[in-house]
Amino acid sequence: MSGIFWHIFTFSAVCIFLILIVYRIISIVRLPVHLRWELAPIPHEKGKAKYGGSYLEEYEWWQKPRRKSRIAPIIYMAKEIFLLKGVWKNNRSLWPFSFALHTGIYFFILTLILHLINALFIITGTPLYVLNVFKDIAAVAAVMGYILGSLGAVGLIFKRALDADLRLFSSFSTYFRLVFLAAVFISGAFAWFYSGDFASEASLFVKRLITLDAGITVTLPLAAHIIISLLFIIYLPLTDMVHFITKYFTYHAVRWDDEPQDKAMEEELSGLINQPVNWSAAHVKSDGKKDWADIVAGESGEKEKP
Repeated sequence: MSGIFWHIFTFSAVCIFLILIVYRIISIVRLPVHLRWELAPIPHEKGKAKYGGSYLEEYEWWQKPRRKSRIAPIIYMAKEIFLLKGVWKNNRSLWPFSFALHTGIYFFILTLILHLINALFIITGTPLYVLNVFKDIAAVAAVMGYILGSLGAVGLIFKRALDADLRLFSSFSTYFRLVFLAAVFISGAFAWFYSGDFASEASLFVKRLITLDAGITVTLPLAAHIIISLLFIIYLPLTDMVHFITKYFTYHAVRWDDEPQDKAMEEELSGLINQPVNWSAAHVKSDGKKDWADIVAGESGEKEKP
């Protein structure tokens, strides 16, 4: 394959990924206001989170300043992101495979960053002993990511196929995503073991991309790994794997949003509650003309005054 192909394919894949991610984020931000869950504990409640307390328990809380912790939510999210605390707590048999897969993804991302750093080192003429250290780190991170990711993806495929409870919630797209991820990691592992110096070959590839060098040449295993990885990057924003973005909104804008209603939110809620309801569910008793306010008033036995 010519160098021009690699430039066009790589930059196009990255651009498509960024465009789709931005679109998904904008779509989420523009959604109607969430249901106020008011769940406890909320980590940012300073001095009260450990027992599930809230500023609302304070006498005349509206006249007192809010005391929030900035560190506690970060620690909570770090445990959830890197240790999968929620999976460990709620589905421990799934945790080993899920943890392996996610850790493999984190090492994969770290490897990409290290390849980029090494490429910049090559361009700027950084001393060879520094470059070699970073290449060694990249090589170790890559093989750890590929092995852990492969074990996690394959393990989850079998876990979902053999576990009767999980099989009920596993669609074709679920298995397809896991097989796609497995292909990324397995192809990467094969390229790593096939290459005499995987980190050098990958870093040189990135360097030639950055410098728009048309003389890009890579071995067949690395070429296959790069193509599969770029196709997956294009595919990722179209799936529910964008939970790496949506988790921010789930926690900060839904579960942990305990701010008092202000005028802007009251106006937004007022507009939403006056929207017509056309759900077909019988218990909603919607005729396409009633709005949410009418339905709620009917359920509570309250009727509008003539």
